[in-house]
Amino acid sequence: MLKSVLLEELTWTDVEAAVKSGVRTALVMTGSTEQHGPHLPTMTDAAIGQAVGERLAHKLGNAIMAPVVRPGCSDHHLAFPGSLSIPEPVFIDTVVAIVRSLAPHGFDAFVLLSAHGGNFAPLERAAEQLQAEFGPKGVRIISFGGRQGLLDVMRVMNDAAAEHGLRQDADAIHADVTETSVLLNRHAKLVEVERYERGLMGRIDTDELFRRGLKALTPNGILGDPHGATAALGETVIERLAEHFATETRARLGAG
Repeated sequence: MLKSVLLEELTWTDVEAAVKSGVRTALVMTGSTEQHGPHLPTMTDAAIGQAVGERLAHKLGNAIMAPVVRPGCSDHHLAFPGSLSIPEPVFIDTVVAIVRSLAPHGFDAFVLLSAHGGNFAPLERAAEQLQAEFGPKGVRIISFGGRQGLLDVMRVMNDAAAEHGLRQDADAIHADVTETSVLLNRHAKLVEVERYERGLMGRIDTDELFRRGLKALTPNGILGDPHGATAALGETVIERLAEHFATETRARLGAG
């Protein structure tokens, strides 16, 4: 058995042995370093991605997770101090470079994911480029990017909140009860509970959000409401997202 499913915790000989034993799926999780309201750290998306990706790797059983990619495409957060963003071409090149690095080592399936909303569209473009390059070589590219990928992730997270009686009445969620709960589960000391504020609720035009930037729509940087967050809900969010990705990944790889 692998001593860890995290690539960064393995030696090169560990990776070589894992590939020879049939561990040939690599998870490429992308996150961000950006504001998450007055109560969550800028590492929030990366932390969520780390938790979900690691859980997913264990569920698949034949996968290793590459280090979370950060920063991400976060131009719409730059009005808030401390937020970082990289240009879309740089993001795409980074994802492509990770696959180009690992494919020659024997990995023949790559699962591309995001824990940050701004990465979903460029992640899909990266997947298209990788499919064109590696598809003919028999390397399978599984992408959870694009608009539908983003909608699916938010639906799963909101459904998890509903299980705990905390469904968010918002079309998009950011620093809300679900994200806050994951941080309470994994990094409780970094959550400023006394700074909880209700954010923008109700109907949200996500295209306008990306075009105008978050601060134009929600001065505190929150979409949804963090009140009621618990570590238990955080565990449910991690589990539901990991199971969603695992089910879809198995189906797509099986069909391949």
